[in-house]
Order: sequence, then structure tokens, then C-alpha cells
Amino acid sequence: MPAGNMYDAGAPLADALRGYAAKGRASFHTPGHKGRAGLLGELAGLEYDLTELPETGSLYDGGDVIEEAEKLAAPAFGAAETLFSAGGCTLCIQTMLLLGAGAASRVLFLRNAHRSAVHAAALLGLEPVWLWPGPDGRPVTVDIAETLNNDKNIHAVYITSPDYYGRLADVPAIAAVCRQAGVPLLVDNAHGSHLGAFGLHPLALGAAMTADSAHKTLPVLTGGAMLHIGRRPDGAPWAARAEAKAAMALFGSTSPAFPVLASLDLARDWWVRAGREAYRLTAGEAAGLRRAAREAEIGVLDGPRQDPARLTLDTGSAGVDGRVAAEFFRAEGCEPEYADGRYVVFILTPFNTPAELGRLREAVHGLAVALRRGRFFGRRPKAAYAWDGERPERACSPREALLAPCETVPAAEAAGRVAARTVCPCPPGVAAVVPGERVCQETALRLEQAGFDQLVVLR
Repeated sequence: MPAGNMYDAGAPLADALRGYAAKGRASFHTPGHKGRAGLLGELAGLEYDLTELPETGSLYDGGDVIEEAEKLAAPAFGAAETLFSAGGCTLCIQTMLLLGAGAASRVLFLRNAHRSAVHAAALLGLEPVWLWPGPDGRPVTVDIAETLNNDKNIHAVYITSPDYYGRLADVPAIAAVCRQAGVPLLVDNAHGSHLGAFGLHPLALGAAMTADSAHKTLPVLTGGAMLHIGRRPDGAPWAARAEAKAAMALFGSTSPAFPVLASLDLARDWWVRAGREAYRLTAGEAAGLRRAAREAEIGVLDGPRQDPARLTLDTGSAGVDGRVAAEFFRAEGCEPEYADGRYVVFILTPFNTPAELGRLREAVHGLAVALRRGRFFGRRPKAAYAWDGERPERACSPREALLAPCETVPAAEAAGRVAARTVCPCPPGVAAVVPGERVCQETALRLEQAGFDQLVVLR
């Protein structure tokens, strides 16, 4: 921007936030507090935006009120130890991988790992062993067992459960396989902080550690997350508290936001007093919305291995691209969390009002009417990217690829080049290539067909 206009530019980001808030859409996306002050109202004042003081403590040192709050959170969520993070789930994932696997080790990753896990692997110099999911996008337990049996140098298994769509892995079976192999099961539980209300939290099902993005589904300010450390078969924690704090300090800011940390403490208090029951009621509302969608002949993801509180509409099965359907919902005053070529995802929490839930129910009905009238004719979803083809060849480590010079090229010209960034078509939410893998001709073609016009590759 020219220097002469600098004083007349206003505040574009702040203006955008004000403008969005003025739309008045019902929030079916993160954060879990849904924009309602509620129990977080007292944190809105700047008087709580403090630094490390004798009264406030230090996030990484211990022996203070932060440690007291964390020690209250651990039993509330079924952990041996719990660490707070104001740096999001990313900080928890980085810490969890260091504690569970150590630096420069081999780790079995499911292919739907979030890019924060790929970046953490690069920072730690890990050597990922990639496992492709089954046709339903979930990890196949027998494949994990076979890989661990054939590769005794794997130090940990890392999975994501639930995923964006609310699909749950078979954590008890995978945890049993990991126990037999003597390796920890590390779970990216970013979207599942609330699952303890249904007995489905990965820690309760046998995971060694979980990274929980509490702000996604609990009444927590954005950036608030928790690292939960479980117990070994002998009852000892998978990592000692002092060791875990030291590991987190390697990655985290020395200036954590105290309002965010305090919101984690308040959310824990809400959880033990009312949160579990509130979420069971929310799950009932979600079940009613799924029934309404099915009655309107719109597909839904459902079943025992699905987040009970999440509504994932399969609009692709009804003949309309999920992103087009999301536009419809926005026009009806409902903001979804996510949409892709097939699905539209709505995050429901106890902080959605009855009026908002009614608005969403009416919007689902309205979508069905629009479908019957042919409103979306010609806007059918593209075929989903299939990962049943040739597996990418590893050319270098993720660390080498992410730190090397790179360039952007047309997808058609990427064949034979080494990927510098993760490319993850959705659906299915499975990485086609990750940094350090060579892009084959088939993958380049499929990515182009899936709408990826350009890829970032090594020079």
C-alpha cells in the first residue's frame, strides 16, 4: 500500500470481524462458546490480560496456580497429567510427539494427519511411516498390527480421531495392538474434547496421550488446548509432569495469553458441574437433525463410530456439491464449520440456542425442497479423489523438503517433482502427497482433476 494512504487505511481485519459479527448467522463452527459471553464474560476485560507475575504463575515452571488448575483438569478428563496450551492443539501435538516418540525416530502416521503433525515431524526430524486408511477413511487395525510386526523400529503410532467429519477410529482395538507391540498410541483428538460425555474419549479407550483442541467444542477462547497424558499398563504416567513441561517449553511462546489459559480452567469447572449432561442433550438435538435430514432424503454420517454431537450431511449423495450446499445454508443464516465436494459439517455444542437449532432444522428442510425443485441442477459434486492408485515414492525427509527452496508449478508439470507441501484433497481428507514425496504422473493427473491447478515442489 502506498505510504500516503497508510493513515487512511482503517483496520481491515478488525473491520472484517465487525462485519461478520453483524451478519448474525448461527454459529455451527468453532469455537465452542459460539460467541456467547456466558461463563467467559469476565475474561473480556483487558484487566485479565496479564503477564507472568507472582500471582499468575508461569506456564512452563510449575508450582503455582496454573499447575493447580492443570491438576484439577487431569481427573476431570481422565488423565494422569494435563498440560494447558495457549498455542492451540499444534503445541500439544508437537509436545506429544516429542514425549511419545523422541527426536529422529520412526513413527507410524495415518495418512489423514493434520499438517501440524507433518510440521512437527519435520521439526523433530522424525521419519514418518505412512499408513493409508480403509475405504471409509478410518485406520485399519490389522494394517497397523502388520506394520508394527514387520517394523520393530517404530517408536509410536499416531492417529487422528475423530476426523473433521466426526468419524471415530476403533481406538480400543488400535490401543490393544499398540500395547502388545510396546509402543504408545498418540491421538490427535482436536475435535473430540467433549467425547468423555459419551465414554468415547480416546484416553479412556486406551490411548497413551491425546492432544485436545478444547476451544473447538468446549467454552474456551480460541487457541486454548490441553495435552492429556494417560497411564502405562503398570499405572505410571506415560510422561512425567516435569518432562512434559520441559518438552512443551521447547515449542511454546514465553508469553502465553492468560485469558486463554483461564478459559481452560473455567471450562473444566463447567465440564464437571454441567458439561457432560449438557453435551448429552446436545447429542439428542444432533440425532433429531440427522433424522430430519434422512426424512428429507439427504444423507448423513451416523452410527456407533461417529461423534454423537456432530452433524455431517452427505449432500453429494443427494446430487449437490457440499460447497454449493454450504452457500445455501449461509443464505439461510447458518454458518457451517466446513464443506467440501461431498459433505457439509456442522459443530453443535450446548451453547447453540434452541432458536439456532430450529433455524438449522428449517434450513435442512429448505435444502430438501430446493433439491426437489431442481435448484442445484448442473452443480453436482465432482468425483472424489481416489487414493487407490500408485503410492508416492519417498525422495527425502519432510524436514529436508519443508526447509528447502521451492517453487509453484502447474499440476500437469509436477510429475517427477518432489512435493514441498502437503496436498490433501477433501474428500477423502487423505494426503495425496506429503513433503518429501515424489509426485507421480497418475497423482498429478488425479490432483488436477480434483481441482488442484498448482503444486508447490522443490526447485
